[in-house]
Amino acid sequence: MKGNIKRSLVAAAVAAAIVAPAAHATNGYFVTGNSAKSNGMGGASIAYAQDAMASASNPAGIALVGNRVDAGIMLFNPQRDGHLDATGLDVNAATGGFVTGGGADSGKVNSGATLFAIPSAGFTFNMGNMTVGMSIAANGGMNTRYNTNIYAASLAPAIGCNGTAPTCSGFFPNTGFAGMLELGGAPVSDAALDALYTNPYAASTLGVNLSQVIIAPTVATKINQDNALGASLLVGYQRFRAYGLGMFQALSSDPAHTTNKGDDDSWGAGVRLGWTGNITSNISLGAQYSSKIYMQEFERYAGLFAEQGDFDIPANFGVGLSMKVTPQTTVAFDVQRIQYGDVAAIANKGPTADQFMGALAGVLTGGIAGSTSNPLGTDNGWGFGWEDITVYKLGINHELNSQWTVRGGVDIGENPIDDDQNMFNILAPGVVKNHLMLGFTYAPDQYSEISASVMHAFYEDQSYTYQGTGGFAPFSYDTKIGMDQNALEVSYGMKF
Repeated sequence: MKGNIKRSLVAAAVAAAIVAPAAHATNGYFVTGNSAKSNGMGGASIAYAQDAMASASNPAGIALVGNRVDAGIMLFNPQRDGHLDATGLDVNAATGGFVTGGGADSGKVNSGATLFAIPSAGFTFNMGNMTVGMSIAANGGMNTRYNTNIYAASLAPAIGCNGTAPTCSGFFPNTGFAGMLELGGAPVSDAALDALYTNPYAASTLGVNLSQVIIAPTVATKINQDNALGASLLVGYQRFRAYGLGMFQALSSDPAHTTNKGDDDSWGAGVRLGWTGNITSNISLGAQYSSKIYMQEFERYAGLFAEQGDFDIPANFGVGLSMKVTPQTTVAFDVQRIQYGDVAAIANKGPTADQFMGALAGVLTGGIAGSTSNPLGTDNGWGFGWEDITVYKLGINHELNSQWTVRGGVDIGENPIDDDQNMFNILAPGVVKNHLMLGFTYAPDQYSEISASVMHAFYEDQSYTYQGTGGFAPFSYDTKIGMDQNALEVSYGMKF
């Protein structure tokens, strides 16, 4: 009977995880922890395994938790905002007032889609000389949905039309960049303006939706009384869609595969290796390395992401320490490094002010006045400019009695986004750094547990002014992105 329950829970969790909606996680776009227990301790779990989700952080940990099944769900509430002020693209700065018009200010726009349900599950089974198990967990994701298309609302008036005309065909572009280019002797293409302002994807709702799930079948063994080794096969699944990016189709190597292509998905594989060991009777150490998960390309978005839609899951590695300071109290500490910089789709830099304005001039004049230096979708195509980050996790676990355990922790990470990368990261404002977590477990009997945790990521924002140089020196545009987060996670554990 218990075997049937276990198989049913795992099968349901796999199905739920594969269809799970996306959400911005918290360390860049990676989750802080992989269960209610670990999240209650700030995510610290590399040297302190507590449940069947241990393999999601250190595969060696499943050798220490016994036979069990765990399943949980997190309600995740991210609040994201973006702001693009293109009034600094007013061409009066360069023409002495002969040409009127410029960009607009989108104002601060808050993203919709603010509540996500994120499932997870795992099991472990001790076979004597080894333990086998599997975890199914969200690796992370990123999501925004702006009902106001910030890019179109702010940039369209700067490009050539007044932003209200349904078409620019036959319209002398006496405003914005088009007017400046005309005065400078570079004829503006009516067809280019037409294509921009009749593009249904330039004025629609704006957003992206990425979700990543890792299924990790795992084997672990105790090599002696104090040390355990483990290995997981990482089966990655991800799904993505983008909409409202019509303003950028002309800057792509493959405009037909840049935006509004519906959901696309891909599978991939990698490995995770781990060790944990007792240094003394009260101190344990752990270490894990998770390789890059090499994913199939997003073919429907080959004109958006660098390397023709390639979007691998970054490698990460970490070390952990746990210390039993009293018989009832354990303190755990992890350090994790996430290598976002090795994935071109998110690591390639976005355009500078000069590159963006030069590309804009090239589009409007058919290549006469400029060109796109790094078209979207190419190997060196513009991306989000995310960098590697280091994350520090500290947690405490205290057993009040045989039934109740309480936890608390912090997760302090780095922001992967430099402020000069704000332009594209309006779509992915993963800037939060500091997280506070609390949690508890209630064990009604020796075979079952109910755990819960809460998390708050404190609000962070950043601003940047993109200032042109040389021939674009009079022009600028301002950006701002921000985010805070809350989460509630509940899980059930069954021992057997």
